[in-house]
Amino acid sequence: MEEYPKQQTVAVVGLGKIGLTMAAIYASNGFRVIGADVNPAVIQSVNAGESHVKNEPGLKELVELGHKRQVLSATLDTKEAVSKADFVIVVVPVLVYEDNDVDYTYMDAAVEEIAAGLTKGTTVIFETTLPTGDTRNRFGVKLEAVSGLKAGTDFFLAYSPERVYSNKILSDLKKYLKIVGGVNEESLTRASAFYKQAIQAEIIEVESSETAEFAKVAECVY
Repeated sequence: MEEYPKQQTVAVVGLGKIGLTMAAIYASNGFRVIGADVNPAVIQSVNAGESHVKNEPGLKELVELGHKRQVLSATLDTKEAVSKADFVIVVVPVLVYEDNDVDYTYMDAAVEEIAAGLTKGTTVIFETTLPTGDTRNRFGVKLEAVSGLKAGTDFFLAYSPERVYSNKILSDLKKYLKIVGGVNEESLTRASAFYKQAIQAEIIEVESSETAEFAKVAECVY
């Protein structure tokens, strides 16, 4: 399987507890990382080499290291970050209310910005817990419509769920295998190769993005 060269660029969209941790890990494993977020205070903190996320063991040191090596930065401009990226990792909240209505407000806005900056050859991977089918049928369709590019050929699209708990993200990444599913075989190949380098983890490759999405929902229910 293809191994990607070092110093490719990753845009991490959403710098919350998981997003920032993943960004810092990618930066420590040979990638240049640009984090994007809508909160100016978060951007200022990351660009100062400081973690705004507390009580996550090891994160403070990783953010400081990424800043010192000049491989971890942050911006309010998602479109610009994506335009420079080989890989885009999306960790933006999707909320579910008590009546089971899904609030896509934050994710839809982020996907619009991602699509506006998307270029040929980029791999987009969603990590947020999503209803089964959304990677392909909601967000993939939007990315295609806005960018004018075709998923699976012009750009690559995959889903790989978060399988970590707060306050032990770094240890959980080593404990739980990384599930990855793509909208086609090439998308899976590229996403899987990325994670092998970016988080130094074993991968479970599944047959589709829908399989990976459902695996996450089933795991949550269990």
